[in-house]
Amino acid sequence: MAETPILQGDLSRIQLPDVLSFVSMIRRSGRLAIQKGDMERSLLWKEGDIVFAHSNSIDHTLGKFLLRNGKITPEQYDESRRKVTPTTRHGKILVQMGAISPKDLWWGVKNQVLEIIYSLFAWKEGSFAFYEREDDTIGERIVLQLNTSSVIMEGIRRLDESARIQERIPSLEMIVSRLPGVQPDFAELDMSEPEIEVYNNITGTLTVRELIGKSDLTEFEVTRILFQLLSARLVDIEKADEGPRPVFLDVEDSPELLKVISTYNDMFGRLFDALQTSVGEESARDIFMTVLQNAETDEHSLWAGVFFDQFGRFDENMLIANISELPFEKRKSVLDEGLNTLLSVQLFEVSQHLDSRGKVDVFQFISDQKASLEARPV
Repeated sequence: MAETPILQGDLSRIQLPDVLSFVSMIRRSGRLAIQKGDMERSLLWKEGDIVFAHSNSIDHTLGKFLLRNGKITPEQYDESRRKVTPTTRHGKILVQMGAISPKDLWWGVKNQVLEIIYSLFAWKEGSFAFYEREDDTIGERIVLQLNTSSVIMEGIRRLDESARIQERIPSLEMIVSRLPGVQPDFAELDMSEPEIEVYNNITGTLTVRELIGKSDLTEFEVTRILFQLLSARLVDIEKADEGPRPVFLDVEDSPELLKVISTYNDMFGRLFDALQTSVGEESARDIFMTVLQNAETDEHSLWAGVFFDQFGRFDENMLIANISELPFEKRKSVLDEGLNTLLSVQLFEVSQHLDSRGKVDVFQFISDQKASLEARPV
């Protein structure tokens, strides 16, 4: 008898962050199966936390991940792959060969799982189904416990940052060098130890790929740090052409964007109303504002200067002003991603204070509102 999912839907109607938030807040164990064409991903859950992930893409295998991040050589990859059997894991073989240490194996599995999860945030269509089971992690020697709220924030942030990083660092074969005569004050710049380590590894002879291999960080994390160093004018690399100057938004000519903003504001208002009923107005405002402040992470944050009023609705005029600073062609995508990220995290935080009925009611309202946005005429 085929399994019957307790939750299923279409990613073009309900976006991935909302799905992750809902599975987390119902605190169930099981498998979230996500499919788009021939691509399949599975996220394994235990009591509302993501503990593992699978992908049918060869690029997401542990061996490919370790190779891409400079932890093993092409020769080690080929040799170890020939020794893989149905009962022997690739990671175990690499440890037995001495190609990686047990610590490297743990690092690889953890970041391989995260890469699979973060890759899903680019999916705007596909289907999902959650199957409730207790034994899906049996057979996995290494399991994780990932905070859903943090995964959502990082996943959406990576989706936005990846495009900007790619513009400045289009190839891993590019060579990075320190700017001559610049002696950075690490303490004054508030640079973290990983950032300092990457900076110190820059000699002017190593490629980006080689810098990744020398670090305990992943490809994305190293390129993110290099992007930050480039922005701070501490290092130099082949420059990309500057984009067009922004064209300021004329509200009267942007009914579609105004509709998106207004609809999301209705969803925030509904969330706040449910939260206020449960914990009181003062605590509800504290929760809402804390999440909003944590969202102000980008150099040109969508949420800079935005606040929530006493009804849990954000300042639409300030949000519109922030959009107007962006190139015209990027406004809708930045708006959609920013609003959806904040809503997903707010939904996760609010759900911690609601009973089962309240959670279902709020999730249904948000699903209906998002469906109305998808159904609007273009």
